[in-house]
Amino acid sequence: MSEQTDAKASEVVAEGEDLRDKLQSMEKKLSKLRDIRGQHNDSANRFAEQRNAVQGQYKEHREKLDARLEVIKAIRVRIKEHKELRNSIQSQMKELFGQHKSNKDTARKGQSVGAEYNKLTAEVKSIENRLETSGTITLAKEKGLVKAVKEMRQRIAELEPELKHQALVKIDLDDIEGTIARMKSEADSAHKLMLEAVSEANKEGKELDELFAHRDFLKAEGDRHHNAFVAEKEKANEIHEKALELIKQVTEVKNAMKAERKERQSWIDDHNASVDAEMQSGAESEDVANDLISTLLGEGNISLGGTMDSDTSPQQARLRPKKKGKKISATRKR
Repeated sequence: MSEQTDAKASEVVAEGEDLRDKLQSMEKKLSKLRDIRGQHNDSANRFAEQRNAVQGQYKEHREKLDARLEVIKAIRVRIKEHKELRNSIQSQMKELFGQHKSNKDTARKGQSVGAEYNKLTAEVKSIENRLETSGTITLAKEKGLVKAVKEMRQRIAELEPELKHQALVKIDLDDIEGTIARMKSEADSAHKLMLEAVSEANKEGKELDELFAHRDFLKAEGDRHHNAFVAEKEKANEIHEKALELIKQVTEVKNAMKAERKERQSWIDDHNASVDAEMQSGAESEDVANDLISTLLGEGNISLGGTMDSDTSPQQARLRPKKKGKKISATRKR
């Protein structure tokens, strides 16, 4: 084996050892990356489970919150209804108050009409009685009294329709006052119911504030777990990308080792073929056998019969039977 061949063999072996060391180091690093990626994925799964649990609580709480909102909504509808009823009654009361004031003015006017009517009636009765009983009244004075009585009777006739209207106004006034009193009671009742509903809404509102606060807490917790889940997944994806790149490098090293093994096997095959060629005998190679025979024949060391001429005398040759030539075996003993 030549020195060049030995150097080549050493170089191939050293290269193979370097590739194996590099592959082992890369596989260890790849295994570590897979472990880290698995840890991040496990952590992400835990955060996902916590997030899903919180979201389940959030859903149940939201249903409870929606039901409470419907209750408050119904209370607010009642508040609105009571308020509108109270305002409507109060508006009608204002109209009745205005009518009541007008009727009072009419009543006061009616009272003055009645007083005038009563006064005129009394004066007419007094003058007529004087005219009938007094004998000392002069004719001129009598004419003046008769004229005055006539004028009074005309005024009394004018006042009589107003007196009849006064009686109607009195009746209406009593009815309006009763109506106002009833409406005031109804307005007070509506206002009281409205205040009770407002108080109930305020109480429900405090509980609702607590429900909103817990809802916001659950939402924040869900977001926190989700953000943590996303962060762990991103880390796992980053490690996965590094692992893929390392796997690509490992594949390249394995391909290089495969090529190195192929080259080394080729070198071994060529080396073995060379050695086999050098170690072949005449029995294994026809060319070698022919060269060997030619050399021996040229030196006179072998005859075609297989014996040397000096080995026997002519007499011995005649006495001994002829031996067949020794046949060279096709195989070589090793």
